[in-house]
This record gives sequence, C-alpha cells and structure tokens, in this order.
Amino acid sequence: MTVKGTITSMRDDLSGAERKVADYIVHNPENVLAMNGHQLASAAGTSAPTVSRLVKRLGFDTYTQLKVQLGADQGAGAGEFNGDEEIRAHESLKSITTKLLQNAERSLHETIDQVRDDDVNLLVTKLEQADLILCFGVGASYLVAQNIAQKWSRIGSDVIASDDLNQILPLAVNKQKKIVFWFISNSGESPEAVMGARMARQQGVTTVALTKLGDNSLVRNADIVVQTSQPAEATIRFAATQSLHAQFMLIDTIYYAYVSKHYDDAKQRITDSRSLLAEYKRRFMDSTHN
Repeated sequence: MTVKGTITSMRDDLSGAERKVADYIVHNPENVLAMNGHQLASAAGTSAPTVSRLVKRLGFDTYTQLKVQLGADQGAGAGEFNGDEEIRAHESLKSITTKLLQNAERSLHETIDQVRDDDVNLLVTKLEQADLILCFGVGASYLVAQNIAQKWSRIGSDVIASDDLNQILPLAVNKQKKIVFWFISNSGESPEAVMGARMARQQGVTTVALTKLGDNSLVRNADIVVQTSQPAEATIRFAATQSLHAQFMLIDTIYYAYVSKHYDDAKQRITDSRSLLAEYKRRFMDSTHN
C-alpha cells in the first residue's frame, strides 16, 4: 500500500500533531526523501517523537522503511492520481466513468497491498471449524453480509446473513456449536455492529470485524480483524461505491483462500449445487408449461 494511501485511510485516526507530519509527507514527498526524522519534524512544526509515533501508526518499523516505500511510490508514479471522487453537477459520462475507474483501481490495489497473511489464515481456520457463521451489517454493509453468506453457503457452510440483531444475536448463546460472528461496518462505528460484537464476544463467540484501515470501536471488540483501504470521501457521498468495491475484493480474497485450501471438496460442492439448481429450473419450467 502506498504511503499516501495509508495516510488517507488512517488520517481520521491520527492526532493533530501526527496529521501535521502526515500532511507534510503527502504534499512534499520529494523533500521528505532527503530528510531525517528530526528535519521532518522541524519542517512539519512538530517533534521527533511525533514522527516516530506516526511511522509506527502507518505500519512501518523504522523511518527508513517509510522513506524506502515513499521512494518506490514516487518511482511508480503513485503520486500522480489526485484521488478526486467528487461527482459534480452536469458532469460528462466520460469524466464520471474515468473517475470511478481510477478510484476503484486505487482502492482495490491499496486493500490488497495491506492484506496480512496471518489474519486471513486465522480467519480461514475459524471458518472451517465453525458449525455456524453469522453475518451482520446494516445499510450497504448488509450487501456485504449477503455476499459472504451466498459464497460460503454454496460450498456447504451453514451461514445466516441479517441486518437485524434481534434475529441472529440470540443464536450466539448456543454453547453446543462453534460460531463465528462476522460484523461488517466500513466506519467501524455502526452502533448496532459495535454493540453486537461486544455482546457476542461476551458469550465466547469468535467475532470478526470487516472495517476500514485504522483503529475504531469495532476493531476493539473483535477477535479477528480484516480491513480495507479507505479512499478519500467526497463531500457528499451519494453511495458507498468505493468502500463496497474494496470490501467485495477482500471477501473474494478470503473466499478463494478458503476454497484453495479445500479445493476438491469445494469443487464437488459447487458442482453438486449447480446440478441441483439446474434440475430445479428444469422442473420449474416444466411446471409452468403444464
């Protein structure tokens, strides 16, 4: 993930002093490449400890590592895209499609770049051990919950997706089953998701958070966390376009990691389910013609 992309994703979680350093890096990458940590702190009007904290918050072990990635970003032309996703009145179709494509490509690349093998492998293990998978999200996040349910149900998992905690939260008290409770919230602050995760965790259920990069309330109430990049938001967000792109890509990544691990069984289950659906359609068509 690019340094600029990471900063964009995590900016809301940074302190005021950390934002000063982050903003200086975004707007003056060439200068930063020639600076040491003390010089960057001075240029940004902060302190050397603030620079060190920001480096750690962005996922780098050292300031040198951050500069190496920043240099690679500049060499690859990563700073050329302005991240503008604002849709304006009477905008041309060409402009709209170009803008959507550029934003989608960036958010997908940045999401995949920060996927951590250990987190995905742990989640895959918990999913394969689960007797029941519960998926919860509200609004656009419910679409992601349905996507998860559709995929894993086709390969034989027992999955329920809902946007109503009254329906599925009581299932978390079933001590006879191994349950994975998967909560989706792009902001990580959806009150229903946060409260549901906290209560499910109290019942000893494995809780999973799918949310944007950075720290938030949902992350703090989950056993396993998988995160997407957070594209720069338009002033008025007409739809959850970019977040859904990134979330669907991350779900696909986890799903295919699961399928790859259980390839023969998954292939057979998909084949059987397709045959069953084909037979259903044939019978349905026959009944409508009679």
